[in-house]
Amino acid sequence: MPIDYSKWDKIELSDDSDVEVHPNVDKRSFIKWKQQSIHETRMKRSQDIKNLEVQVHMYACLNKRVDKLLANVSDEELGTKESISKYLNGNFDKTEKSEGENVDPDIPSYNEMVEDLFEQLQKDAEKQGRNLKDGSVLRELALEHRKKIDKVTVEAKTKLEELYREKSAHISSDDISTGFDSGFLNKNKEDAKLESTMKEIAANNGAANSTVALPLPPMQFIEYEDVMKLAPETETFGSISSSDYKKSQSYLLDNMPIISEQQKDALMMKAFEYQMSNDEKSAYRVIHQSELLAYIREIYDMKKIGVLKGNEMTEVINVFFKRVIFGNNIAGKQSFLQSVQAKFDHVKKRVKIMEQEQEAEEQGVETIQLKSLDESNELEVNLPDFDSSDPNEMKRVAAFKKLPPKMQDAVSTKNLDTVNEVFAETPIKEAEEYLELFGEADIIGVKALLENEEDFNQLKSEYQKENILEELSIGEQDNGEQVNTTDTVD
Repeated sequence: MPIDYSKWDKIELSDDSDVEVHPNVDKRSFIKWKQQSIHETRMKRSQDIKNLEVQVHMYACLNKRVDKLLANVSDEELGTKESISKYLNGNFDKTEKSEGENVDPDIPSYNEMVEDLFEQLQKDAEKQGRNLKDGSVLRELALEHRKKIDKVTVEAKTKLEELYREKSAHISSDDISTGFDSGFLNKNKEDAKLESTMKEIAANNGAANSTVALPLPPMQFIEYEDVMKLAPETETFGSISSSDYKKSQSYLLDNMPIISEQQKDALMMKAFEYQMSNDEKSAYRVIHQSELLAYIREIYDMKKIGVLKGNEMTEVINVFFKRVIFGNNIAGKQSFLQSVQAKFDHVKKRVKIMEQEQEAEEQGVETIQLKSLDESNELEVNLPDFDSSDPNEMKRVAAFKKLPPKMQDAVSTKNLDTVNEVFAETPIKEAEEYLELFGEADIIGVKALLENEEDFNQLKSEYQKENILEELSIGEQDNGEQVNTTDTVD
């Protein structure tokens, strides 16, 4: 009997010891980064699945109670809390409530949640000036609320179905087990739970009282778990000239799934490859195209839709190009190009440092580099007060003067990259001595404020970008007519 090995095509292991990387990229760092990315994505997907399973199950239990209550309780009885409570406790387990890893153990029971719902509906009726004791009014409001729950349930089920597909598309080491240890196949608890949830979803969709269907989205954003992987469509978009905006706009309208965070980042990584090959023109071009994806996706995310909807994305693409690129908003386009240039300068600077580190490694020289372990903070260079008579400051000055002139000059710039350039040229033994003197002089600290013009300009650029996004989300005037932007901003 032939054995089908095709399932192993989907295997996803984090051991990338045989991975091929650019010669100027540190292989160990790359593998560690990729492993961390895979594990974080897998963990987040698992948590999202668990949370959505709990959410779908909770909605099903609540809807079951509300539907039966509305079908069997008269309008007169709906107007009193005692009647509602009596019916719920008489027909459902009053202790039953939502359970799960991320569920508050003190969460109210399902019966209590339905009672709270009708209390809220009475308050809503009072605000509307309607008779809060009139059961027919509460019935009408309850049915309106039921429609909202159905809509939220559809979104939750759609997302859950998408996560199931992603999970089934990859095999991790957790999914691998020996196949010949027993004579029959056992399902693990997670698989059984997944199957049970899917059956429940199917049952709910087919229930007589439910109008909720489980639609499959026509398009999905391209999000590879390999953060470096570029889709062929994205590579083609990256080859479009940075001056040919008409072509970029047309291409994005035909290839909306590439407007994703992962593809935007993968395109930026492509810029590093070009810059390492001394192809600055190509590096700038792909950074420019990556920034187009970033701006458009950020505007789209303001809608808080989550999934890719063609009509919504079409509107965002057309508004962006019309207002920022082709319109009279000179400041908007300038801010966009400044953001592109800032990222291009950053890539050039980082590649230069990487090449220096690579050169030192090839020469067999181990070096020290100062970096913050916490990505949310940055290191800053603190100079001692040379004119102070304070004993502590005088001690710092004395330690500073023990550093060689070249390192003193680097520290005096207060630029960490400049300090690291000196470290890159310094043998490890001498560099360790410098670090001890750094400690005595308290030269390195955590950066919490903006203290140089470069950071200020960067913040200013980001602020201008946010203003553009906010302006785009408000709406636009076209030939004197006000455009309805109700669907543009959540």
